[in-house]
Amino acid sequence: MDLRQTLKTVHQIFHINEINHALIGGLGLACYGSTRATVDLDLLIDEVDRSKAKKLLLKNGFSLANETEEVLQFSGLGLVDLLVARRPISKEILRLSHEGGPEGIKYVRPEDLIGLKIQAYKNDKTREFQDKADIQYLIESQENLDWRLIKKYADLFDEWEVIIAIKKNVKP
Repeated sequence: MDLRQTLKTVHQIFHINEINHALIGGLGLACYGSTRATVDLDLLIDEVDRSKAKKLLLKNGFSLANETEEVLQFSGLGLVDLLVARRPISKEILRLSHEGGPEGIKYVRPEDLIGLKIQAYKNDKTREFQDKADIQYLIESQENLDWRLIKKYADLFDEWEVIIAIKKNVKP
């Protein structure tokens, strides 16, 4: 199954079963005009829907590849990573997601995507180069970013100076 079909399938399953979800990751970036290649579907879901989402994907041909408190990773019909919103800050990200992404799916605000990218590379150093490039893309391409919110996210991981350095490298 190609990535577009994976998106359609998972979104339809979640929509029909009233699982709140929003695009993050590479396809989340695509909602802001990025054309970077990605091979998986990354979604944010609320922790209250974790068990239901897992059962539904397993029932519909996906296989559970990895599971932690924070993430469910599926393979089979497509590669799907579910980031579980467990804390108030991530639940707020999900609540404030924009409507109208591809196939009608919600997608997170650019500031929230930057925050998630910071978290991702701090938790996995192998992601650092790509995630920082994604952050730079969002800073370059999005006007009127809420820098107080970005600073709040960066401060959670002691990364504000890094974000300022990325911002200084952005083309005018």
